[in-house]
Amino acid sequence: MQINKELSLLYEMHEAAISQTGKCREFNSRASILLQHLEELEAFDMADRVMDLLAGCNPKDTSPCDSRLSTKASLERLQERIKNKMSEREEDG
Repeated sequence: MQINKELSLLYEMHEAAISQTGKCREFNSRASILLQHLEELEAFDMADRVMDLLAGCNPKDTSPCDSRLSTKASLERLQERIKNKMSEREEDG
């Protein structure tokens, strides 16, 4: 699993969940899998950010997300952080 691709998929899934409330649980599940993968890679700083994101994510089946904007902002910051890490690796290697 490529972290950047998975984050992009999560971002798209989150945006779709805004209008399809049942998708919230699917988003939460995928984010949990990403968290586990990051921990396995020992990318603990990024795993901490995903854990923060999950802490504020409370899937609902029948009503809109209360923390939609903060979750979206967290995903955007995480994407930027990973993009920066990838750039640093390219410069170093």
